[in-house]
Amino acid sequence: MSCAEILRTQAWLDGELEGPPAQAAARHTESCAECQAFISSVADLSDALRKRVDPPRAPAGLRERVVRQIDVSGAVTPLVPRRRFWQGAAAGSAITALAAGVFALFVALPQPAGRLAQAVTDAHTQAMMSDRNIEVVSSSHHTVKPWFAGRVAVSPPVTDFAQQGFTLLGGRVDEIDGVRAAVVVYRHGAHQVDLYVWEATGRRPGGEAVRHGYVSVFWRRGDLDFAAVSDVNEDELRRFVALVRSAPE
Repeated sequence: MSCAEILRTQAWLDGELEGPPAQAAARHTESCAECQAFISSVADLSDALRKRVDPPRAPAGLRERVVRQIDVSGAVTPLVPRRRFWQGAAAGSAITALAAGVFALFVALPQPAGRLAQAVTDAHTQAMMSDRNIEVVSSSHHTVKPWFAGRVAVSPPVTDFAQQGFTLLGGRVDEIDGVRAAVVVYRHGAHQVDLYVWEATGRRPGGEAVRHGYVSVFWRRGDLDFAAVSDVNEDELRRFVALVRSAPE
C-alpha cells in the first residue's frame, strides 16, 4: 500500500476517529482505490472468521424444553412440577444447575414477535431523534460494510438500491433488548428505512407488524436474523425486503 492515508483509514476502521477526522477519512475512502481495496480485504477477513467460528449453543433437548414453555405473551410455565420438600432438597444441586442453564438460555432467546416488533420500532424512532442516527455516512458499500468489522459480531449485507428508489445513506450499531445489531440505513423519498441484522438465536422470526405507524418485517437467512422498519407503506417496505433478500451475499 502506497497511499499516505492508509494508517488513518485503518484508525477509522478501528473506531479510533470521531467527528471531523472520521468524516474526512470516510470522504477519502470514497475516491481512493487503494484504501477501498484495503477496507474490502478487512471485510473479507471478517466474513471468513465469522463463518469459521460456530457460536456456542445450548443442548438441543434443553432448548426445545424451554421453547415449548414460552407462549406468545412471553410467559414461562414451570419446567418441574412441585414436589415435597425432602425430594427437592435431595435433588437440590441438580435442580440448581438446571435452573441456571434454563435462565441463561431464556435470557438468550429472542422476544415474542409482538415485543420484538416494539423493540425494533423503539430503537428505530429513538435513533432518528438522536445525534447518532448514522455513525458512518456513505453511499458506498465498500465503506459501510467494513465499518461494522470489530463493532458488531455480524457482517451485514450492504447494497445500494438507489436505482430502485432506496438510497444507501450509511450505518450504525444499535441494540435491541440488549442484543447488538448492525443497522444499514436507507432513504426512500422523505422516509428512512432501517435494516437491522443480528446473530440468529432461538425461534425463527417472521411476519410483519405495525407499531405506532411504523411497519416492520422480520425474516432469517442462514445464521442471521433481519428486520426492516420504516414509516413507508407496507407495499413499499415489502418491495425493499424483496430487494434485500434477492441481492447476492
